[in-house]
Amino acid sequence: MHSSLRLPLAALGLALAGASAQAETITFNDLVAGATLSTQYASLGITFSPNAFSGPGSSASGEPWATNTHMLIADSTGPDVGGLGTPELVNGMVLRSYSGWLTEDGDASFLVSFSTPITSFSADFGGVTEFADVTIWAYDGSTLLGSVSGTATGQITLSFAASSITSVAVRPGNYFDYVAVDNISFAPVPEPATYATMALGLAGLLAWRRRQSR
Repeated sequence: MHSSLRLPLAALGLALAGASAQAETITFNDLVAGATLSTQYASLGITFSPNAFSGPGSSASGEPWATNTHMLIADSTGPDVGGLGTPELVNGMVLRSYSGWLTEDGDASFLVSFSTPITSFSADFGGVTEFADVTIWAYDGSTLLGSVSGTATGQITLSFAASSITSVAVRPGNYFDYVAVDNISFAPVPEPATYATMALGLAGLLAWRRRQSR
């Protein structure tokens, strides 16, 4: 490698390493079909709970929020799951089974809570028909930061980013639409040492550019 490129590439590597530190993706593939999702990923600082909302609903179904949102893990290749899309964005073990959806008494919702704030969240959804009712709401404490809804049928990814997110509420479609959830990704707020690494990398790039401009 040419010596003049070593510094900028090394500095860029430091900056990128800091920016992507500790990002996590949960695929549910380490769980078994029939498991109830709750605290299995607490070691990563994330927990799941059903029924994020209650009372009158807000979707096209006209139904209230479900009181019995199921949190069952299902095998996307098994008889209880199907029609998620080709090629499958949502595959392997997924959250939500077809038979569980049939037992819910309204629009399903669940809450994803973080033990330490995060800066970004995304999730994949498969089998989407009523796309406008696939929605995520991001919160910092009790403050609603914003929401994102689907814009297409089939398979979609919803994402949200902010400086501090402590929980995300998810509606995986409405009462009339079976939707599977997979690939939940999140990035924690960087630790001070991570910011220092990013600053060091960016400072190196700036110094290199100044030298090149002389």
